[in-house]
Formats: sequence, C-alpha cells, structure tokens
Amino acid sequence: MSRSPLTSQPASTSPVIVRPLVIGTRGSALALWQASTVRDLLAAAHPGVSSELGIIKPEGDRDKTSSLLAIGGRGVFASALQEALLARSIDIAVHSTKDVPTIEPAGLAIAAFPQREDPRDAVVSRHGVRLADLPPSPVIGTSSRRRAVQVLSLRPDARIVDLRGNIDTRLRKAESGDYDAVILAAAGLTRMRWQDRITEYLPVEAFVPSPGQGALAVETRVAPDPSWSLVAALDDPAISLAVSLERAFLRAMGGGCTTPLGANAVVKGDSVRFVGMMATTDGERLLREIETFPVAEAVAGVERMAHRMMTDLGPAWTGAELPDRPLAGKVAIVTGTAEFATRTAAAFVPEGANGLSVPTLEIQPSSDPDGLAAALDRLAEGHFQWLVVTSRQSVPILAGSTIPDVTGIITVGVATERALLDAGLRATIVPEIETSDGVVAALANLDLTGDNVLCLLGDRAGSTIVDAAVALGATVDRVESYRTVAIDAIPADARAAIRQGRVDLAVFPSPSSAETLIRQLGADLAALSGACLVAIGPVTARAMEDLGLPVHVIAASPSPEAVVAGCRDWFAATPQETHDPD
Repeated sequence: MSRSPLTSQPASTSPVIVRPLVIGTRGSALALWQASTVRDLLAAAHPGVSSELGIIKPEGDRDKTSSLLAIGGRGVFASALQEALLARSIDIAVHSTKDVPTIEPAGLAIAAFPQREDPRDAVVSRHGVRLADLPPSPVIGTSSRRRAVQVLSLRPDARIVDLRGNIDTRLRKAESGDYDAVILAAAGLTRMRWQDRITEYLPVEAFVPSPGQGALAVETRVAPDPSWSLVAALDDPAISLAVSLERAFLRAMGGGCTTPLGANAVVKGDSVRFVGMMATTDGERLLREIETFPVAEAVAGVERMAHRMMTDLGPAWTGAELPDRPLAGKVAIVTGTAEFATRTAAAFVPEGANGLSVPTLEIQPSSDPDGLAAALDRLAEGHFQWLVVTSRQSVPILAGSTIPDVTGIITVGVATERALLDAGLRATIVPEIETSDGVVAALANLDLTGDNVLCLLGDRAGSTIVDAAVALGATVDRVESYRTVAIDAIPADARAAIRQGRVDLAVFPSPSSAETLIRQLGADLAALSGACLVAIGPVTARAMEDLGLPVHVIAASPSPEAVVAGCRDWFAATPQETHDPD
C-alpha cells in the first residue's frame, strides 16, 4: 500500500509534516503503554506534529507456546518492527531496549532512549514472600536463562519452569497453584501500575538485569529521514550513556545466542558504576563483577570486563568431552567470492563445525582490457623493476606472461604466492604481515628511487600501496586487473540459519563482502547480533566498524587455516553461546 509523502518541503528547510507519523508497536498492553508514552513525548516536543499508533505483530507474539530459543532468539520481538520501518509502513518503532539486537539493519538506528524505569528484576509470589522465604523446592516461572541461573544461584533447590506470555498473563499464572513465584521486570509492573504485586525487588549486585532493561528505545530510519531529527530531540543523555554501555558489554561477546548475561550501568557525574554478569548455560559457573570507570574510559573498561569474564569462563565451555574442539557444533557463514567462501567453509568441517558458503562477490574481467594488455606488454619488455600482486584474483591474467629477470614480484600472503607458483611464477618478496601494510613495510626496505612499479589491483582496492611507493620515489602504474561485482541473492539455507539465530560466526574477507551481506540481509542483519564476526586484516576490520558491525576476531591472513585458527582461539576462551532472549 502506498503512502503519501511525509514532508512537503525540501530537505534544506525544516520539515513540515503533512500526515501523521505512524508509531509502530507490539499489541500488548505494556507495548501500547510504551508507544503512547513516546507519542505524548513527541507531541510535547513538537506541538505541530501529529502521530498515530500502528500495531505490528512479531513472531514472538504470534507463537506463544514455543520457547523463545526455538522461535529464533535474536531479535524475535524487534525484527517485525524493523522490517516495517524499512518497508516505510511505519515511521517510528518503539521497543523495550532489552529486545533490540546490538546490530541494526542498514538504514535504521536508535534515535533516542527517552525514558527508563527501575531496571531491577522483581519477584511476584502468591505466598507474598521474598525469594529466600519461598517454600522448599519452589516452582519459579521465567523464560530467561539469565534469570534462571541467578535464581538457582540464590535458591539451588528451585525448579525453573519456562513461562511465556504478556505481563498480565504471567501475573495470572503467578497466582495459580502451578507456581510459587515468577520473575518479571520491575519496569513493566511499574508502568502498568501493578507494583503492589511485587514481593521483592532483587538488587542488581546479586541479580543483574538484562542490558537495557527498563529503558525505552525509539528507532527510526536514519537522517535525512525527518523522523530521525524529531525523535532525536527526545533522547535523555544520561539514560543513553548507561544503556549504550550495557549494550557495549553485550556487543563485546560474539559467541552465539543463549548465554546468561546481565549488565547494569549507573552514571554519577563523571563516573559510571558498572555491574556485569556472565554464566555458563547450565548455570554451574556464574561470575559477577562490579567496577567504576571514568565516563571517558567507560566503553573500553566495559569491553575489558566482558573479555576478562569470557576468558575466565572459557575453559568450562569447551566441555570435557571435546577439550580440543571449541568449534564443534558451531555454524559458520563465510562471505566473499564463491571460491574463497567454499574453500574456507570447508576448512571448518574438520573442526566439527558446519560451514556455509555465502558468496557475496563475483570476480569479473577488468573494465579496461586494453589498458591491462598494454601494461602487460610493458611488463614483458622489462619496463618495470617491480610488480605488485595483491590478490590471487590477479594471477590468472599473468599466466603465460613473460616476466623478465629484471622485474621483482611482491605479493600479499602465501595464498597469492601459491597461486603464482601454480602459474609458473615465483614471488621475490612475501611480507610476513599478509596485508597491504605488510607490503608497505616491505617497500620501505627497498630503494625505489626512479623505479617503475606496476600494481595489479582490483577495482575496489585502496591506494595505500600506490601512495607508499610514490612517496618512496617510484613511478607507479596502477592497473585494474579485475572487477568485483556484488551478488544480490543470499542462499536460502544461509538466510534461514541467520533468521533463526543459529549462526555462531561470520567471516568477512573484505570491506565489500561486509557491505554486500548487509545489503543482502536487510532487516535480517540484526539476527547476527551475538555472533562472532571475523575480519580478515585490519582494513576490513576498520570498514566493518564503520558499517556498524562489531569485530571479534581479526584473522592474520586470508588463508582458510588462519581464519579457522583465529576462530578456534576465540571460542576456546569464549562462552559457547551468548545473550539469551529475556
């Protein structure tokens, strides 16, 4: 269904809203309260802007019998709203922050954290008593592993029963004879004015909340969409800082989807008091840490805490039966060219993992074949003192070429070196660091004054090597040896695995591979939140961070062996799974 334009003036002037903004929300009583609160805040901040609510029903609301993990886990309540934003059927989405994945689809962003209630968890018991005073072997309802393991740490005799449904449904069940108590977010009870049902507020030091619990998150399409600037005016800086730190703790994990994990940040002046919790899935080991950071150092401090706790728990996650196979049972997707993705995905199989090839790029011939042919002719004539080959994709054009002895060959990494050998050519210099920075370091050891250098590069390659050679006194011919073209479609099995939250790690060999997968996935990108994201080399790592993707592993080289080794090291010191739907 088409909709009328949101504004009547060009972007260079203040937007004039010509139709009501549509605020997307789930249909539960609590979700409607939250969306109505945001509508009221918008009306107060922008008196001339009208809005209306649009109810979106996510999978987590449609299926109230399956466990959240069975439905998918990551973003099970947020994805439908994000899809509606991308489809422009709504303008604003209101979420409970704890339901929003840490990776957002391209084109969307949280514009404001406008309000936060008490972040603590609460006990609701038909006995009217605290957790410690419940009868022996109490039956306690919760759908959250985070809550379950913390209950068991305080009441080892408890029996945990999965509890689904809206807040009013869970409250009714709390009064039945089937449960001695249920654990709920205090914020939801407060917003619905049911705080009189609370028999105990659980202190964050002993029962750490979910990251973002109690906070509202308002998501829009990014600027210059007019809804972005309208909503951004609602942001509360103190709430935004606290919630962002809690989400940074979660974002630093990168190991799967269901680890019991909690975080709470309190901003006081120029410092932040941070409580973190992490546990093994079975609850046998549980860690809590409390630390105070200066605001300026808080993000780094929170990430250090997460890594420290992962390392401390790590050995327990490998399992006694498979102490040397931390990748066993993992699902890995590998992007890039079909050749690279297939080779690298296959390298995960001996580790007991399931590797899925997800081609994002296709290699095609140079867009300037005449210029390439002329450069190869000059190469054969001895015009160049050095030939730089930065990718195995450039090697096929050299097959059968005559390269005189006066020309040295510098390559990036052993994979390209092997490809050259297969083509009957031998590299003169293979840097120890298998990146463009390694080539630059190798060039710095040469006297290039007056030399002619031929750089065979793909159409998307950067200028780092060329600029370095020119700075060292060389005359450089940069020649496009191949083109990289994005693939539009993603394999159906890979998309299904991502949507269901079954992907434990994703490998990106280049910036363009990350850009393409983001475009391929659309709203499904959020389902990669919690997975271990692997960059090959620092250039790809920086590009991923610029694209909003966390980087957990930087592989030393593009070889399948190096990629698998980096992932093996990460999972050997990382919980096998991360954040559970709460």
